Amino acid sequence: MQKLIILRGAPSSGKSTIAKKLRNFEKKIVWLKVDVFKVFFAEDASKALHFVNESAINVLEYLLEQGFSVVMEGIFQEPKFITLATKVAIQKNIPFKVYELKCSLKTLQIRDKNRPGVKEGCRRPLGNKTITYLDSIIKKKPWVGSIKLDTEKLSLVECFNILRQEFRYLKAKFA
Repeated sequence: MQKLIILRGAPSSGKSTIAKKLRNFEKKIVWLKVDVFKVFFAEDASKALHFVNESAINVLEYLLEQGFSVVMEGIFQEPKFITLATKVAIQKNIPFKVYELKCSLKTLQIRDKNRPGVKEGCRRPLGNKTITYLDSIIKKKPWVGSIKLDTEKLSLVECFNILRQEFRYLKAKFA
């Protein structure tokens, strides 16, 4: 059965880590990372977020038409794009759930400094100012109806297992 799972959260909240582990091509479950579309528009895509999100919605519609279940993840500074994604699922008669991953600002800032690629020199941390700003946006603009997952109180493994239950036939393990 097809499903749409939306993961919303601040950078370093665990969205990508969990979504990446849920994808399974053989079971037709794909990971749709909204941030991937930023590079299409600009080095700093903050002025192009509307186009970034609309591009992701169009790809979501295509993936659902192809019979995939989708784990879509992003910050979603404008919650209206979550609503648009859920409307696509409703139009296609596909069940959906929206999860908001959260943890303390201090933990987000610590995780930002230790994310994959930072130690290897492949990427730089976003920095405390950016993390603080994005975390505050999510708190100021909630998406009503989202299911809260605290990735500080629950381990990423526990969060993964909760989400994996959405795909009961998925036997994957968090490695």
